[in-house]
Amino acid sequence: MGTAPQALLLSTIATDANDWHIGRFSLLGTMIRTAGEEMDPSFNLTISDYPTSDADRKALQDDLSSGRYGQIWLIAPDLDNGPDAGFFRALEAAVKGGTDLVIARDHTDLGCCLLELKDCLDDVGQTQTFQRTWTDLPKDREYADPACAAIVTPCVVTGQNGGVQICRQRAEHPLLNFASMIPGHLVIPAHPHEGVIRKVAASQTVLLSSFSITSGREQTTAIVDEAEGRGMVLHHSTFHHFADYNLDVAKGAPDFVLDPPSTQTAESPALLNDIKAYVRSVVRYAQTN
Repeated sequence: MGTAPQALLLSTIATDANDWHIGRFSLLGTMIRTAGEEMDPSFNLTISDYPTSDADRKALQDDLSSGRYGQIWLIAPDLDNGPDAGFFRALEAAVKGGTDLVIARDHTDLGCCLLELKDCLDDVGQTQTFQRTWTDLPKDREYADPACAAIVTPCVVTGQNGGVQICRQRAEHPLLNFASMIPGHLVIPAHPHEGVIRKVAASQTVLLSSFSITSGREQTTAIVDEAEGRGMVLHHSTFHHFADYNLDVAKGAPDFVLDPPSTQTAESPALLNDIKAYVRSVVRYAQTN
């Protein structure tokens, strides 16, 4: 009998009730677990914020380095309060050994801990853009909201929390091999200040793109990187594609979220069918990859 498939849903911050801790991604956890168990009833999903004790950090890093997890969903809301260096070396070892990795952060410098990645994940810090390292950052702002003056570029508005955006499928890929609501497109949660991701390597394929509703510019939504000799890396422009608040605004958000939410998905829950099918497809692809 084979080993049970293992997956990890992890945030890059310690548990903080007033932040985007992993408990705010419970619906994503349910989707991942359901999809994994459909393929193998023994599928196991571990859900955790980044541990605070040395012993727990070492245990996590040992699990990563040993290749325990076939897929890792990494939610990165940190801002200079992310994991220690040992985590990144362990994550690099995991991906080098074949672990598939999904990365989702957000605007400006959130998730800046990812700049610590090297070796087989060296492209992550260029694919995910940060204000502190983007030397030729455009001066114009895609997003301006008097209610959220602290949020600055790089960021793009694709809609309201609780609303949706229509993404164009940019490539034929097994990750997109399911019947969507609109042929050739995916309807997924929107967000008023997504991060910016860019294709920087030949091994990368742009999967999805949307548009800034402020400027009309095309916004890259998802990029898959399938370099030889390591696991897949799937980049998303924001973790709000998967957050509870964006799937069900009644779940609530940290008190620093000031943007007025939409009632779009609450009134029409079927608008979430594509994101559910997409998560299922990612889990299944990683489990068989």
